[in-house]
Amino acid sequence: MRGFAALAVCWFHFTFGQSHWLKWSGQYGWLGVETFFVISGFIIPYSLYQYRYSIRDYFRFMAKRLARLHPPYLASIVVVVALYLIVITIYPNAHIARLELSWKQFVWHFFYLNDFIHKDWLNVVYWTLSIELQWYLLLGLTFPLIAHRNWLVQVAGAMLMLIGYRLVPSVHIIFHSVPIFLIGVFVFQYKMGLSSVWRMLLSMVAMFALMKTPIGMPVSIIATTTGLLIAFATLENRWCNRLGEISYSLYLLHIPVGLTILSFLSRLPYSGQLLVLVDLVCLAACIYASMLFYRLVEEPSQKWSSAIKIKPIKKNVAEEELVPAAVTAD
Repeated sequence: MRGFAALAVCWFHFTFGQSHWLKWSGQYGWLGVETFFVISGFIIPYSLYQYRYSIRDYFRFMAKRLARLHPPYLASIVVVVALYLIVITIYPNAHIARLELSWKQFVWHFFYLNDFIHKDWLNVVYWTLSIELQWYLLLGLTFPLIAHRNWLVQVAGAMLMLIGYRLVPSVHIIFHSVPIFLIGVFVFQYKMGLSSVWRMLLSMVAMFALMKTPIGMPVSIIATTTGLLIAFATLENRWCNRLGEISYSLYLLHIPVGLTILSFLSRLPYSGQLLVLVDLVCLAACIYASMLFYRLVEEPSQKWSSAIKIKPIKKNVAEEELVPAAVTAD
């Protein structure tokens, strides 16, 4: 599902502004971000439950998540800047958005502050990483409530997270996206035996109704569908699993790598008649680049994260790791 979500976001960005049928094929690809959010809402509580997490482990939990996600994020910024400098050097008059490259810009990015100070991101997908980070901060504090065996305490935890949904309208604050993440949380509670299937379904219905305004019906549908698939479907395929493994790298790289290649190929003769082929070439190049990026950057960051132990895991219980976004990405 992570691989599918990453591909959907890629196709949305590659086909945006192209011919009518191509643009139509990718117009809802941005919903892959919401799929990542639901997966994060499920898999992070699932991991914490295996570790018997408590509030005392909060800072170790945050260190573990940052070790997992921050190094690839920073490395992707290097890729963005490098490709940008190459393009404007080769094509000084290229019609591309000019990036602000300053030490302040890199400080803002390092701390995920751009949306809070109204500054553009170097890569548009980075805003979802800011939301993911806020989710970790919020979940680490509320997990003892949502993982409690008393369903009234679970409801109190969910309601506590939902308080800001109507009070904080900004899409850049986690409270706006909390209902999406909570669908994954409800699936976690069901899978761990903390909730019945009917309570999970009723909670999903409540989130569906809540999200229709102001988030919108498309997000309500895709978030709920993702939750139901996690709860009831078993999808196993070797190639899809591999794509899911590199999905975070693909999410981070598809804008700088894919759009750079797309810009170059679009200058070739007859490219306008072969746009779908051009898009597929860009997608294949991004997947290859992501596999290399995963091996060089993301895989080592996984090992760094694994070295940070919250608590010993019970025998035969493997740690589950999130690869968003998504994005956010992941």
